[in-house]
Amino acid sequence: MNVPYPLILLVLVVTLALAILGVAELGAGWGQRRQLVARSALGPDGRVMTLRGRLDMAVRRTGVGRAVARRLAVSGTRMSVTTFLGLMVAGCAVAIVLIGRWIAPVFGLAAAAGVGVLFFAYVRRREERRKEEFIAQLPELARVLSNATHAGLVMRTAIEIAADELAAPAGEELKRTADALRIGQPVDEALRDLAERLPSRELGVLVSTLVVSARAGGSLVTALRTIATTLEERKETRREVKTIMGEAVVTNWAIGVLSVVGLGLVNLLQPGALRLMSEHLVGQVLLATAATLFVSSLLIIRRITRIDV
Repeated sequence: MNVPYPLILLVLVVTLALAILGVAELGAGWGQRRQLVARSALGPDGRVMTLRGRLDMAVRRTGVGRAVARRLAVSGTRMSVTTFLGLMVAGCAVAIVLIGRWIAPVFGLAAAAGVGVLFFAYVRRREERRKEEFIAQLPELARVLSNATHAGLVMRTAIEIAADELAAPAGEELKRTADALRIGQPVDEALRDLAERLPSRELGVLVSTLVVSARAGGSLVTALRTIATTLEERKETRREVKTIMGEAVVTNWAIGVLSVVGLGLVNLLQPGALRLMSEHLVGQVLLATAATLFVSSLLIIRRITRIDV
């Protein structure tokens, strides 16, 4: 099955356009302050941004758009929903065309599904990394809150001070909590929202301590200092476990990459061998079985190495 060259050219042009849009969107996120100063509301750029904003708002109103927007916000990815979905669709189209020309077209569809999974896996990886960074800042956060409350400040003011003193991501998340407190949200609800955005056992313990102390009173300073010491010990334990388990993860990925490279070498030494193999039922079964075993190994190793300490 030969794919028409005009279709390939169209897909490449659309992909290039979406890639340029994605790079521009990332640049807009990184240089947001500079753009806000330089942007003119009456210029053509203002009209273009307004149209893009309207399109992004329309996508966010859908169920998929809301879910993607929430995950992008939690992961700290500075990219609009439309750009993310557009890049994902373009990547799927490129996978269908390229893999469909290399091996049987049915594997092009499988590759497109894999591209979609990789996009969301990237977002999930950023979510986990951001959560790990936040957990690493929890001992310092507990100490800042302890010092602020020891000085006689209320919890609202202590959270604002911590938001100013701590770096991202803790500073960003606490700033959102402080903004929620300014508009009248109760302290316990704002802290629970924080725990829902970045769910972890360590943050859950800290939030529970703050909520109970805010309701029933007690020695909050002593409790926060004890939690800070405990969180510091847990952070060291997590680092040791992650270092020990990292070897298995790297080995598994290395085997998968070498397998793909081996297939490429086979096709390079014997042009058309993979396509000839994938056009027959036995070859399709073998390739599908190999891909299934590799993905299963990734999932199993991920489950084994995910240890709650």
